Amino acid sequence: MGLPLALAIGSTAISFLGSMSAAKAAKREAALRARQIETQKKQARLQALQEHNIRLENLNAFLGMNEAFSGTMGRDLGTDRSLKRLMEKAKENTAVDVDRARVQLSMEQAQRSFQQNMALEKGRNIARGYRFQALGSLISAGYKASTLSTPSSSTNMGNVT
Repeated sequence: MGLPLALAIGSTAISFLGSMSAAKAAKREAALRARQIETQKKQARLQALQEHNIRLENLNAFLGMNEAFSGTMGRDLGTDRSLKRLMEKAKENTAVDVDRARVQLSMEQAQRSFQQNMALEKGRNIARGYRFQALGSLISAGYKASTLSTPSSSTNMGNVT
């Protein structure tokens, strides 16, 4: 085996290993990105829960203040329609706000899930491209090896007997 053939084989091996390593790295990077998005989804759920609790605390504080005011004003919550309506309206507004927040969170989570799937698919596609590149290196090396190891016809012509 001549030096050019050995160099071609070594070059092909390095190219093949580099492409396969890049394919693995692309998949690892995609997996990390997907985990990062999953963490963002969990953080968003936690934040939504905290905001929900704040809304309910605000409603309870409002209702408690109205009960205190009704007591100091000498008004009965059970029979005073204006206070009763004010408190019902506060509950309705809070319920609408909670529903809107829930829908918004659902839409944001769907978007994050889409991003997560796209990150994984992108990683798979990049890895597939690197594997094809590695296969191309092997095929190219086979061709180079065949041209390097086959004696050329010009050298045989000089040895005619």
